[in-house]
Amino acid sequence: MKDYTFSTPGELKVRGYCRDLTEYVTKKQLTDEGLWKLFVNQYKIHSDKNGEWKGEFWGKTMRGACLTYISDKNERLYKVLVSTIEDMLSAQEKSGRISTYAEDIEFNGWDMWCRKYVMLGMLYFLSICKGEKLKRRVINSLKKQADYIIERIGDGEDKKSIFDTSKLDGAMNSCSILEPFVKLYELTGEKRYLDFSKYIVELGFCSDMNIIELCLNKKLYPYQFTHTKAYEMMSCFEGLLEYYKVTGEKKYLA
Repeated sequence: MKDYTFSTPGELKVRGYCRDLTEYVTKKQLTDEGLWKLFVNQYKIHSDKNGEWKGEFWGKTMRGACLTYISDKNERLYKVLVSTIEDMLSAQEKSGRISTYAEDIEFNGWDMWCRKYVMLGMLYFLSICKGEKLKRRVINSLKKQADYIIERIGDGEDKKSIFDTSKLDGAMNSCSILEPFVKLYELTGEKRYLDFSKYIVELGFCSDMNIIELCLNKKLYPYQFTHTKAYEMMSCFEGLLEYYKVTGEKKYLA
């Protein structure tokens, strides 16, 4: 079999139309400091009061911005990303919470989904972060966010089932928080994050059917599942792939 060598991030230079698009997005969106401040402010004022999902946008945009930075090493972009990371760290409550949901209505609707994107945004930032002190602060923030969730969600009398954190599509949106928890385990080696990941995986991602087992036994096609929201479902399986990488359990790769 032929051996393949893959390019390293930033090794290939994209030019022409694709490069023009990247530069346009960087200039018009990713380096717009006002936009980043607007994103972070949603956490400071807890703006998701009626089951909305304003809390997803910071992390989604951060993920794309970090990948863009890896591609073109735009130093202006890097400075803006450092600034918004600092802003987000300032939004973290003493308890460890970072959420656009007020505490009295937390763990409902899209709250877990939005927390997932905060964690993913920070994890992607770590891949480009140049300062060791800032890295440690971001990792500390991630651990506090994760620990806040673990203390309240899971098995046990004083905890809420992850399936009770959302009434949408069998709570697949909440279960998709698997990915950042697995990545945090990889980063820290702290077993409680792997244990929480296992808790999600063993539930099968959905409150009324185990979609992992359904995919393994092939008795139904995905369009025949009770809940067919592809976005949330694929987000769960992205996390499952990460879980396979740390556990080596081949059925999850299958």
